[in-house]
Amino acid sequence: MDQAELESNAKAYAALCGLTLNLRTPLGEGTDGKVWKSSAGTAVKAVEREVGYYNERDSYLRLAEYGLTRKIDGFWVPRLVGFNDELRIIEMELVGDPPFIIDFAKVRIDRPPDFSEETMRDAEEKCEELFQHHWPEVRMLLATLESYGIYYLDPRPWNIVFGDL
Repeated sequence: MDQAELESNAKAYAALCGLTLNLRTPLGEGTDGKVWKSSAGTAVKAVEREVGYYNERDSYLRLAEYGLTRKIDGFWVPRLVGFNDELRIIEMELVGDPPFIIDFAKVRIDRPPDFSEETMRDAEEKCEELFQHHWPEVRMLLATLESYGIYYLDPRPWNIVFGDL
């Protein structure tokens, strides 16, 4: 799916919901899709790949099922506002000040990763380097998510955000 199609899907969702989007200044974009701010003060994310869309949607639904719609281990988490499977759109609340966690497109639901011990060790070392003194907090957050069956595979400082990194 190209950028024009992502934008087209976001516009279609906005029209269905009576929203307008700030298309000139995206809130974010990356390998999984693009995010815009809506006239309702929410974030509307158009997800590029089907698997990423369902991972993200199902993560928010799982968190809501357990009442985790505001914070997890002190990290703000966006609350799911709406979604559209056909358009692969997720609408969520905007998060407050850091620390917060966003972007659940690269997770596994109810399936732990089948990485080798060496790969896991390398990933942990990389995360320790990326998150510095915050790594223990991030590790606790990841363990909490895993306890709910959400295996977060993309812990990066632009997805798990602190004010000082």
